[in-house]
Amino acid sequence: MIAQQIVDLIKNEFGIFPDNPFSDFDGYVFRHKTNKKWFGIMMRVSKSKLVGKESRVVDVLNLKCEPMLRQPLLSNKGVYVAYHMNKVHWISVILEEIEENEIVPLIEMSYNLTKEKKKSNK
Repeated sequence: MIAQQIVDLIKNEFGIFPDNPFSDFDGYVFRHKTNKKWFGIMMRVSKSKLVGKESRVVDVLNLKCEPMLRQPLLSNKGVYVAYHMNKVHWISVILEEIEENEIVPLIEMSYNLTKEKKKSNK
């Protein structure tokens, strides 16, 4: 997948547009409309930041994940230990290495983990 496909997918699926909260940041943040929590961070980084010594720049999407799913997810092609985020709760996905049918559930999980919690009537 390419970065624009992810932007379009998130716009169409969740009605959320990317924003750039930092003037020196080459990327996008996807956040909930109500609680403003981030559920995705797209950026361009050297692949060496994630794996190996390859210095080629790639498009990466960081997503929140269930801690107990993190390790199994890391065995999937294109899914890596989070770059520049909490390594227990986040993963990084190299967009060119993953198919749409594989990334959509990861985006949905991240979105659901970060959405506003419903208050109980106790």
